[in-house]
Amino acid sequence: MHTIVVQREAEIARPIDVVRRQFVDMEHHCTGKVHADLSVMNVRRGGDKCTFTGRRRVFGMLHEDEIEVTSHADGSSTLRSLSGTNAGLLVTQNFEALGPQSTRVTVKVEFPVKGFMRLLGPLVKLGLQRDAEVALREDKADLELRYLRTRE
Repeated sequence: MHTIVVQREAEIARPIDVVRRQFVDMEHHCTGKVHADLSVMNVRRGGDKCTFTGRRRVFGMLHEDEIEVTSHADGSSTLRSLSGTNAGLLVTQNFEALGPQSTRVTVKVEFPVKGFMRLLGPLVKLGLQRDAEVALREDKADLELRYLRTRE
C-alpha cells in the first residue's frame, strides 16, 4: 500500500485556544455548515473523542465516512476515517501561537491508496492539496468572520 501525504498551513487571526476549539467542534461544523462541500451529521461525543458521519461528492460519486476526532494533550487533534469510502484517511492538525491574536494551523493529510487508485496517485494528490487549501480557507473565514461572534 502507498500513502499520499499533503501538508498545508494557514494563519488565522484568532487566539490559539479559540482556533483549537473550533477545529474539533463538530456540532458547530454541522449546524454552521463551515465547509461547503462536506456535510457533517450524526455527531456523537464520548470523552475526549467525537465521531461523526461525513458526506461529500467527488466526481459526482457520494463519499460517506465515519470519522473519529481526537483532541490530544499537546493541543493537536486528529481526524481518522474509521470506515467508509476513505477508510484509513488521517488528518493531523497542529496549532502554533504566533501572538495573542494569531495562530498558525498546519494540516497534514495522509491517504492510503492501493490497486487502481495508486495509478491515479498524482491526481489524488492534487485533489487532496486543493481540498486542504479550501478547508483551511473555510475554517479561517468561519473563525475570523462568524465563529468568534457566537462563541466568545
